[in-house]
This record gives sequence, structure tokens and C-alpha cells, in this order.
Amino acid sequence: MVTKLTHILQPALSERRITLINLSGFVQSRIMTIVVISGAPGIGKTTTVINAARTLKDRRLNVGGIVSRELRINNTRVGFEFIDLITNNTSVLASTTGRGPKVGKYFVSLEGCRFAAERLTDTNKSCDVIICDEIGPMELKSMDFINSLKNLLDVDKKIIVVVHQKLHHPLADQFRNKSSLLINIDLENREKVSEMLIHRIIP
Repeated sequence: MVTKLTHILQPALSERRITLINLSGFVQSRIMTIVVISGAPGIGKTTTVINAARTLKDRRLNVGGIVSRELRINNTRVGFEFIDLITNNTSVLASTTGRGPKVGKYFVSLEGCRFAAERLTDTNKSCDVIICDEIGPMELKSMDFINSLKNLLDVDKKIIVVVHQKLHHPLADQFRNKSSLLINIDLENREKVSEMLIHRIIP
């Protein structure tokens, strides 16, 4: 039902400089530590970070973290799952038939969120580029997930974080405020965002 991702694990490169970007263009230059990606549901945020991770692997960076994507049965969405970018291991984030805190019609799996939190913690120790897709209402039902995100705010790493577009939460605001690069994906720019992101990480 789900196509596996290729492994995203390679040696690291040194710190680079990037430019802060918003919808109006280039704003200022600073050392990059956190990249925040946002956009409407289904616009291509997960595809963007997966493509970026693959390119970074090809450029010999050490990349890890988690992405989330839909679970479908007979073309009907029944939930979401986390995928570890290093091992390809998966764990359910939420489903229509599970147990746990409810968000809309989905039940959030706290066990799945713990899986994601542990992967982010492990990646923090072993990788230089960390990807988290995403910070959203479901993930924030888990204190394990929240704590793992808080630990990313002060590490000497390159962090790429997808933030739910309409999310209002202090932790999401912290990532936005500390970000060195802000990208809102839309129909006009989504084909170019992965390349733009790579060029900012590896000038």
C-alpha cells in the first residue's frame, strides 16, 4: 500500500550561510539553523522535504528525521503514519479506528508519536540535518513529541520543520521566530522549493 523511501544517511558538511526568504523575496542574510516550511494541505510539503532529503544525501550530508503521510484503503484516507528517514520503519500517527486523543475524525496514536519523538532524539545525536514533518494538531497531543521538538530549538544542527499552516501554538511560534528561512509553498512555487532549499543549505 505504501512505497518505501530510500535511505537518507550520509556524512555531514560544515555550517553554511543562507538568506531569509518570505513571499516577497530576499530579506536578510544570517546563519541558518532552522528552516520552516508551511502551506495548504495537499500542496506538496512532504514531497518537498523528501526530495530535499534525497538531494542532500546525494551531496553527502548526514540526514535523518521523520515524515508523515496518508494511509489509504481503496482510495479512502483512513489515517496517517510516520516514516523514519534513516530506517524506513513506520508507525501509525492517527487512524479512524484507533484509540487515543481525537482530532477531527482521527484518533491519535500516542505510541506512534512516541516512535517519532524517539527518532527525532536519536537523529539529534547522529545527524547534522534533521527533518520533522510535521508540527500539527495531532502530533501536539503527545508530550513526548513536544519535548523532542523543544530539544531541537537549541541544537547546533540544520533543522527543516514542516508546520501546519493554520496552527496556533507557542511551540510552532518558537520555530517560526527562530527560523532562518521561511517558505510558504503554493501552486506557483512548489516545483522550485526543493531546489531553492538545497541551494540555501549548500550555496
